[in-house]
Amino acid sequence: MPDSSRTVLVVDDDPVMLAFLDRAVGAEYAVVSAADGAAALDRVRAGGVDLVVADLKMPGLDGFAFTEALRADERTARLPLLILSGSDTSADRIRCLRLGADDFVAKPFNPEELMARIANLFRRLG
Repeated sequence: MPDSSRTVLVVDDDPVMLAFLDRAVGAEYAVVSAADGAAALDRVRAGGVDLVVADLKMPGLDGFAFTEALRADERTARLPLLILSGSDTSADRIRCLRLGADDFVAKPFNPEELMARIANLFRRLG
């Protein structure tokens, strides 16, 4: 059963992936979206977001810088964050986790796994 009381912000600069995430995550939660890290930060700071799913490689403010900015702001420091990336290097995963991401999922991914990870983050952190 969908939980529309929780809002997930999905962030990706690829419009096809953004639409896919909107459909997949939207089947279970309310969804808002942003096409880059700067817009995502503005959306998070405006309030009403319960969890963020963000792409790592974006123009301008990439996933690393987005994670740092999110964690540096006391208003958003505890917001659950899952990073998605087409780069599945150990170095990228470790860097994201050390910067404060709560989870990391490599693309391509199984949508059911993504949804299970989101549910786990809500259960543990939210």
